[in-house]
Amino acid sequence: MSLIMKSLNDLNVKELRDICRNYDISGYSGLKKAEIVSLIVKSLSEKNIKDILKQKAIIKEDTSSTEEVRKEVASDRKIDNRTYLNYLLQSLNVKELKLICRDFLLKGYSGLKKSELIEFILDSLSEEEYNRLIYDKEIEIISDGIELAIKKIQGKDREMIKEIKIMNPDLNEIELSFKGFNWEVNSFLSITEDNIENPERDCDCRIGANMGFCSHFWIGFIFSLKQGFFKLEDWHLTRLPENFEEQINSIQIYGTALEEKKKEEEAEELTLIDRDSDDAILMKHLDSRVTVYKGEITNIERVESEFQEYVTIYYLIDLKNVELGPQIKAKKDFDENKIQKLEKLKVRLSDNKYDKIKIKAGDNFGCNGTINKDTFHGYYVLKRVTKPTTNPKKPS
Repeated sequence: MSLIMKSLNDLNVKELRDICRNYDISGYSGLKKAEIVSLIVKSLSEKNIKDILKQKAIIKEDTSSTEEVRKEVASDRKIDNRTYLNYLLQSLNVKELKLICRDFLLKGYSGLKKSELIEFILDSLSEEEYNRLIYDKEIEIISDGIELAIKKIQGKDREMIKEIKIMNPDLNEIELSFKGFNWEVNSFLSITEDNIENPERDCDCRIGANMGFCSHFWIGFIFSLKQGFFKLEDWHLTRLPENFEEQINSIQIYGTALEEKKKEEEAEELTLIDRDSDDAILMKHLDSRVTVYKGEITNIERVESEFQEYVTIYYLIDLKNVELGPQIKAKKDFDENKIQKLEKLKVRLSDNKYDKIKIKAGDNFGCNGTINKDTFHGYYVLKRVTKPTTNPKKPS
């Protein structure tokens, strides 16, 4: 009834008294607002109250009833709602948790820390309110985590996948490493037939350290699914977005095949890429030398970087309609089939080389360089540039 109580609290005292008069509810005279709300809730059915609120445009026509919520939330999940909510709420910040407290008309939460707020919410709500909270928040929380995971896979986040290792194929155990500008995160996941109802997992991040569904978990989830460790039809712990399979359709495992690593003692090192993104191409060339055979300059930005009182000046060049391939040692090694096309690419050019080449927006541009990931800004960039030219040509 929390949603209804919250909606009733949006009415003023006069409006609440009018409801009492119109529906023959006695005993409201002299009561305070909160007391009148409680009286209405006790005196009328949920359907009656919803109809009143709809007429006043306080709630929408499609607002679900308690029974509808219960049916929607019902699943084959084996863990109880309290435990599940504890996992979900780890993804929310203090402000969002306090908003839940306000929505459910809870009191005494001011000054509580995140972990205390979560415990306070779980202790304060009824089973019916658990259902409502899961109904309201589950898909939103899960979707946000999956979307952030996909951004990391696509290289669009400030944190990137460093490597994924299959530590124990028999138990589907994987370890994932992530790297940011000045931080690293390590995560563990094992989804098997025996534990799929609540997989073994751990993560260094604040969400995952408390069994929450962090983006690192979802990357491990997608990897395990793509690796064939489980079938999606057997997953009941969480609901997933309706378009989940479409979201991950273009994501694939990239790395040396396990069969080729059998003789080595080290675990297999893999990653995930989105084959439809430019970053997938750049990821395959990460830390490797490439040649830009074609590109049009769209923007040039002068950058000053200071470190320990030493100032470095360089230029960031934005290219569009790019064609690149592995750097070759001799013309005879050129292979047109290895040329790949990108919509755009960033190139870092030293102050010295920029002064020599004299480029401007609209010019054609080509060069050799090394693909790196700028973990601070979250994009791939071509560095250590040699042979910059405004007249690039493919070997004939």
